[in-house]
Amino acid sequence: MNSDIEIRDLNVSFVDGGAVSPAVVDVNAVFPAGTVTGLIGESGSGKSVLGMSILQLLPGSTRVAGQCLYRGQDLYRLGEKEIRQIRGQEIALIPQNPSESLNPIRTIGRQLTEGVAAHGERDRAKAGTRRDALLRRFGFDDPGRINASYTFQLSGGMNQRVIAALGLMDRPRWVIADEPTKGLDAILRRQVCATLREISRSETEGMIVITHDIALAAALCGRLMVLYKGTVLEQGSAEQVVNRPLHPYTRGLIDSLPGRGMHPIPRALPERTGMTGGCRFYPRCAIAEPRCGLALPPETHPEEGRTVRCYRYA
Repeated sequence: MNSDIEIRDLNVSFVDGGAVSPAVVDVNAVFPAGTVTGLIGESGSGKSVLGMSILQLLPGSTRVAGQCLYRGQDLYRLGEKEIRQIRGQEIALIPQNPSESLNPIRTIGRQLTEGVAAHGERDRAKAGTRRDALLRRFGFDDPGRINASYTFQLSGGMNQRVIAALGLMDRPRWVIADEPTKGLDAILRRQVCATLREISRSETEGMIVITHDIALAAALCGRLMVLYKGTVLEQGSAEQVVNRPLHPYTRGLIDSLPGRGMHPIPRALPERTGMTGGCRFYPRCAIAEPRCGLALPPETHPEEGRTVRCYRYA
């Protein structure tokens, strides 16, 4: 059975009273099995919202329209009992905020093993062996000490690595890693990147990495999707997107890297502020044409395996 994750016509909005705020707009994407796919873009671009929608982890007031197809099921149509059988075992999440994901009154060791127990693993010794092995893979030389600790006794970076291990405890087919290197120094970032790469090759069928760290995405991912204000503006192989970006926004992200001179993307032009009918990037685009502000450009395929939303390729 096909193990790809396919998103069709996804629109996500947050509802607050009478106000409706679009967070993801007209997204069509395939996350192929056997590949690590990166979602990149600035903060607030909709990366995490897209990832959380797959597991129905968005707030109850959120409106989700579209389809998420996985192994013959539409995950958006599953009830709570059914989606709980998917979470952890089939598709696991490595969240980006340890303070919201770890319980401060339970030891780390207990939290790492209780999830697999909830899914039917009754062999405590086997669960403990898995737990300790994962902690070592994420750079903890003394798993016993970590297991006996509470979250407030560990640094933010240590807790970040703990939740990475937590997401992998149940040997999921797929992993959604949301900012997995957030708060880590350069040495630990490389270690976590290497561990996730190894796990993606040997233990999982696919992985989605949500990050604003383009260097991490280029090193870890086979494919990249570039989001801006909830819309996928460009997709392609990591090599294509990083080395030959097509969309002006993607080029702006690449040019803002330290190795490229740290040239920031311009702010929105005052006369274009508030214009939302056209390309989402139109207010900040230095090479925009008048038609760019009138309607969202269609997705085009300028090269094999690539898509881009820009009138220059339409």
